[in-house]
Amino acid sequence: MDARKEKRKSVRSSYENPIQFELSSLGSEELMPVRRDGVGVDISEHGIGIFTNYPLKKDEVLKLYFPLNSVRATLPVFARVAWAMPAEKRFRVGMQFLH
Repeated sequence: MDARKEKRKSVRSSYENPIQFELSSLGSEELMPVRRDGVGVDISEHGIGIFTNYPLKKDEVLKLYFPLNSVRATLPVFARVAWAMPAEKRFRVGMQFLH
């Protein structure tokens, strides 16, 4: 029996779609944008869960790019990494949307 307490503010729905994200990485002398790929797992009005090969850290702020199916464009949304853990040779990440 799983005795973990649910911390989410709202129920998540399945969201199995590719997603890109961007974060800033310190280069030799300046911050440089780094773009990586992930796959959505679940989503709610407050956050999203993804799998990615990139090792994200708690409290990092990312710019997520959601694909819009009706047009060839993406919708940028900011999110904070709430938690990240290794899972199946990649990382499972839970993020909270920033308003």
